[in-house]
Formats: sequence, C-alpha cells, structure tokens
Amino acid sequence: MRLALVSLIALTVAAGSAVAQPATPPPATAPAAPATPAATASAAPDAAAPAAPATPAPAEPTSLPPLPDTPPTPAMPATPPPPPTDPTAIAVLSALTNVCIPAANGGNLAQLAKTNGFRKTSDTWTIRQNAYTLVIESQGTNPNQCHMDVTHPVDQDAPGREIVVALHNWAELTNGWSLYRNDKSVQSGFEYTTRSWQKDADGKSEALAFTTQRHPDGTPMQRSSDSSQLIYSQTKDPS
Repeated sequence: MRLALVSLIALTVAAGSAVAQPATPPPATAPAAPATPAATASAAPDAAAPAAPATPAPAEPTSLPPLPDTPPTPAMPATPPPPPTDPTAIAVLSALTNVCIPAANGGNLAQLAKTNGFRKTSDTWTIRQNAYTLVIESQGTNPNQCHMDVTHPVDQDAPGREIVVALHNWAELTNGWSLYRNDKSVQSGFEYTTRSWQKDADGKSEALAFTTQRHPDGTPMQRSSDSSQLIYSQTKDPS
C-alpha cells in the first residue's frame, strides 16, 4: 500500500512538471497538403455528410413565339428583263414563241409559219432579211419538235451573243426554265458552241437548244455570218 501511494505521488509530480514547462516549438516545415475527401472521410467516419440541396421542381414549359414565314422563292425576277433590241434576236424569239412552240404542241406548222411571214420553199419555211435568214424545217416524223436554221451576224468572241441573251432571258428569267448546257466542243471536224435550257411542268418536259457551228479553229463557216440551229421539243409525261 505504501509502495503504491509513493508511485502515485511520483507520477503526479512528473505530470505537473510536464504541464508547467513551455513546449519547445517544432522546426518549421512545409505546410501539409490538404486532406483528400477520402482521407477526411477515413479520419471522421462518424461525421455526418452535408445534405444535398433539394432539386427545384421543373418550371412549366412556355410557348416559343412562332417562326416567321419563309417567303417563297420567286419564279421570276421582280423586274422582267428588257426585251431584245437586236433585229436577229427579235426575229428568232418571235419565231420560237409564235411558230415553233405552238407547232410542236399540236398546231399546224404550215399555217403558223405563213401567218408569221415565212414563205414555203420545198419542205421548209423561210424568212430572209439583210441581217439574217431563218429557215424552219418540216417536222417529218417528229411532230413534237421544231428545227430552225439561223444565219446571223458574226460575234467572234461569243457566237450568237444577242440571240443567246434573248433566249436566256425568255427561258430562265421570264419563264422559269433551267440552264442545262453552256459548252464548246469539237466533233467530226467542226466546233460546236451549245446553250440549252429545259423545264418540267404541267405534265410535260420541254427543251430548247441553240448551237452554233464553226470551223475547228473557231472561225465562222462564212466570212460575214455564223450558222446556228435552234431546236425546241416537248414530251408529255405518260398518264
């Protein structure tokens, strides 16, 4: 009993001495890295995790304003192209619209040609002027086609320029046709410059081509005039 009491007194004195003396500060060291979530969770497994914020209720859907209507693509320009002023272009366009197209759509070619100033020569109908000559061939076994040979003034850089511009304005810009060909090639010893247009509507397909023929080196067939051919055709879609 005495030995135990002495030991207890000695232990108490030692503890008091340890508390009374100031602690020696530890040497400066680099700050410790922050504890990772896993380490924190391991160090305090009983700590309660913060509650997740409550998910707000979805808002009521709102109606978007209606989209503006897309304006339709115009079939032709707001301002029609000016009519041709070149005499040959005027004559070709007139023959196309007043003779060729009606004839290929069931009209009487002879009557249409005579009404529009053509004279019958053998199996063709002809108009001759100082600047040009138009010759409409007989339809033969192709009543849905019209072939017209055109002799016209030379345009060295662009064969039939005035005629082509007039046909393009009439076909694409005024009547909604599509340009199909615009090319130049050499075949069978001749150079051919071809422009063509087409349209599919109202149960039929229509095509228009204008081709100028020259020598392989690009010189006209005649010294002062070019030779071209216009072909119009229509095919009705099968019912």
